[in-house]
Amino acid sequence: MKQWLIVMCISCLLTIAMFTEGLAGPLKRPLSFQSLTQKEGLSSDMVFAIVVKDEEVWFGTYEGGATLYDRAKKVFKHYTTKGEPVVKVDDGESIRWKNHLSYNHVSVITLDRDRIWFGTYFYGFGGGGISYYHPQKNPPWKAFNTNDGRAKKVNAIAVDDELLWVGSEKGLSLLDKKTESWKQFFSTRDGLSGNFVNSILVEPEHLWIATNGGISKLQKAKRIWKNYSEKEGLTDVEIKTLVKVGQRIWAGGIGGSLFEYDSNSDRWRRLEPTDHLKNGGIHSFAIAKEKVVVCRDNGVSLYDLPTRQWEALTTADGLISPNVFSAAEDRNGIWFGTDKGASLLTLKP
Repeated sequence: MKQWLIVMCISCLLTIAMFTEGLAGPLKRPLSFQSLTQKEGLSSDMVFAIVVKDEEVWFGTYEGGATLYDRAKKVFKHYTTKGEPVVKVDDGESIRWKNHLSYNHVSVITLDRDRIWFGTYFYGFGGGGISYYHPQKNPPWKAFNTNDGRAKKVNAIAVDDELLWVGSEKGLSLLDKKTESWKQFFSTRDGLSGNFVNSILVEPEHLWIATNGGISKLQKAKRIWKNYSEKEGLTDVEIKTLVKVGQRIWAGGIGGSLFEYDSNSDRWRRLEPTDHLKNGGIHSFAIAKEKVVVCRDNGVSLYDLPTRQWEALTTADGLISPNVFSAAEDRNGIWFGTDKGASLLTLKP
């Protein structure tokens, strides 16, 4: 019995090793890309956010609202401010539509246990903010007020158990999901490093916030702030994105610099990618297929975690555009959102 178990364990390890070996290291070229644009069903070609949930792929677009691609049914569905059903209400300030997406410029999409959150970005008056889509509710959409205008131009959303952190151009708002009401608001007056919040990373005890003035760490229980800027190693002060890479935290600067947090020294050290896109401006991060995906304005930098190797993806490889805003892992590949549509890179072991 013991010998049989040993043989089985060795067999399993060999299978895992073979699979990992097939995905690890440089991508096998030529690459296989599929592109989606308005011709295929997107509501807009400018794709700022992508989320994959089972057979559903959600795209957050500029001016086109959210596009749902149902792969099982092979259909596209568009969600905009018109909503389903259309309910027009004059609330005394402006004409608003209830039971719908908050605005048609979708800047961020975040998965929750039972719903999907959408952050929108509005340049005028009376719109913007956050909405959620809950497939088990009728109507499935709910739009929220903008917390007195402090959560109107939304750049980041992070789920923290029964709380929701929302980052905007004015600071950081906190929503109670149970009561569906705003609880608190934080700005530079409260300790935030900058009011323009670009990214939020949730940990059990701390909250990390990337802003136009550096990075802030909030000790959630005691509400103690610690800010990081040039003195703490950030040579690029405006930080666009944060991501957890194993037990480490990476940060991406708007100018293209990459940083890694050193918990021993409580400082940030600059990383030096070796791919030829390393100087391109950074939009966002994603973790997909054992790789750190760095979405840039000149393509995509990929860092392979098992081999610690860098490589680049450009239009020469099949990307529909070099200006890549977002990425998301799919079962057989990686989606990329660009200013000219979405690209799906299919990966095979």
